[in-house]
Amino acid sequence: MAKLPVKGSDLSLGLFASVAFSLLAVFLPVVLGGCGRSPWPTDDIRGIVTDVEGRPLAGARVRWQAAPQHAFTDRTGTFHLAPRPGKTRKLTAWMPGYFIGGVSVDAEAVALRLRPLPQEDWDGYEWVVPTPDAGQAERCGNCHGTIHAEWAASAHARSVTNRRFRNLYDGTDWHGRPDRGWNLLRDHPHGAGVCAACHAPTLPVEHPAFEDIRQADGVHALGVHCDFCHKIADARLDRLGLEHGRYAYDLLRPRQGQVFFGPLDDVDRDEDAHSPLYKQSRYCAACHEGTVFGVPVYTTYSEWLTSPARRAGVQCQDCHMKPTGTLTNIAPGHGGIERDPLTLASHATPGATPDMLRRAIRLKTDLTVEGEAAVLHVTVSAQEVGHKVPTGFVDRRLVLTVSAVDAQGEAVREVSGPRIPPDAGFGSDQPGLLFAKVLEDYDGRSPVPFWMPCRVREDTRLEPGKVRTDHWVFPREATAEVRVRLEYHRFPPPVVQEKHWPEDRILIAETVLKP
Repeated sequence: MAKLPVKGSDLSLGLFASVAFSLLAVFLPVVLGGCGRSPWPTDDIRGIVTDVEGRPLAGARVRWQAAPQHAFTDRTGTFHLAPRPGKTRKLTAWMPGYFIGGVSVDAEAVALRLRPLPQEDWDGYEWVVPTPDAGQAERCGNCHGTIHAEWAASAHARSVTNRRFRNLYDGTDWHGRPDRGWNLLRDHPHGAGVCAACHAPTLPVEHPAFEDIRQADGVHALGVHCDFCHKIADARLDRLGLEHGRYAYDLLRPRQGQVFFGPLDDVDRDEDAHSPLYKQSRYCAACHEGTVFGVPVYTTYSEWLTSPARRAGVQCQDCHMKPTGTLTNIAPGHGGIERDPLTLASHATPGATPDMLRRAIRLKTDLTVEGEAAVLHVTVSAQEVGHKVPTGFVDRRLVLTVSAVDAQGEAVREVSGPRIPPDAGFGSDQPGLLFAKVLEDYDGRSPVPFWMPCRVREDTRLEPGKVRTDHWVFPREATAEVRVRLEYHRFPPPVVQEKHWPEDRILIAETVLKP
């Protein structure tokens, strides 16, 4: 069992101060009521926050539940909070190392006691299944219906069962036929267990599925699920990219009771703890930064580290867990309270969706006549995005194709301009651009799966905030129109064809110009 640090408080005031302030919080309302006057404005709250033994806690954050008004306790554990907003009557307190505490306020002075978190992570913990079941009260989906539905439709919920992932893992195709194209189990059987750390993070090492993820069962087959994500106490960066998934996290699984970490610091069910980590990009790094078998397969977090978004203080969650604006209660009918919808994160965690791609990528085209030439000018950039485009799995790519026809619809060959590399799978005579991190084997062949001996030939992906401009020249007299098309591809065409995957390329933009 791993020891976790539990932060304490400044106890230098001694026992006398502790007792004095505890008595102040308890008896002050009675005294003030008896004399019929108060030295503070009506509805102002003063009080003290202590641990379970009555020792004052300095630096605890005290707030009116579901409201922005908050204050911090001073070195004596006391606080003074402005009048309550609206009808709020619940006061909550939290500080690192403790569960969130709460109390209903009926006086002008209160005392809150915070219970410490467990000090050890217990590896015998049984994970909570997220799917709803009326007979199992602890299941996440019973109370958090909207959040569960968002998660259930996300890639996190399918990280074990995704068909393309399985096809790459075991060499099958879309129809389940064996020995079709790329095959991790055949090519690198000793590396089969590397996938579990991120795709099935709750699998015990001794479980048979750890070395063959196809055998994952029960809650482990549900991939990156609620209980795992909310058991993360800390995320380490000391071996960024080399220590993956569960191994880069400090978990806190209790031997008794429950512990759930989250971004809200005022949920006081006696089993909830707040962590600022849940609004920080660092939380995502363990699974979204990975050098696997010596190949930089996932580099999204390191891309964010050097991005304008990071310098502006924009975190991964700001885009990928952005509130929908419609959710106002995370547990309606089950003790949840109404909240500002902009404080409740979406759990759909979208990535390369058509909407996100079209918002992130700017494409500008212009066709000019210059003497005997029709010159196409194309500018592409990635804007308001915190990483390169495309990002994520190493085989993602953007493909820009350029084609021209004459008045009869016959193809017109360009005089000059960049072309897509022939081994990208789009044909040797295709003018255009490939935005991708291209892997090749040591004989120069591409595409190649990352688990085989290979290297990065080039990385032509769009960098956030940077603009790329290219030109193609066509014969003016022969050219009737020029078409520019920008698409997102999850995998190279040869892999899609071998695996018989349904075509799922995303059209980002298309334009037709006439000279």
